[in-house]
Amino acid sequence: MPKTNSASKPVRSFRISPEGVSQLRAMASVMGRSERDVIEVALDRMYQEEVRYNRVLRESAQPEDRYQIDKGNEGENEIHRNVS
Repeated sequence: MPKTNSASKPVRSFRISPEGVSQLRAMASVMGRSERDVIEVALDRMYQEEVRYNRVLRESAQPEDRYQIDKGNEGENEIHRNVS
């Protein structure tokens, strides 16, 4: 986690839902930090959790590769499948 604020950091732009904006403002107010700091802390915590629980980030495979499709039922919805 970066410890300094630097003007040389690249600028990113994201679209966030109104609910997300409200939550971001509330967290920034409660934490006494800028909205940018709140996003950076939240991202770092999420990343650390992913690494801790050995999820996708530590694996070389793409996330899509972790899911398998039963080729026999590929075109069916779950509601139409026979449950045994």
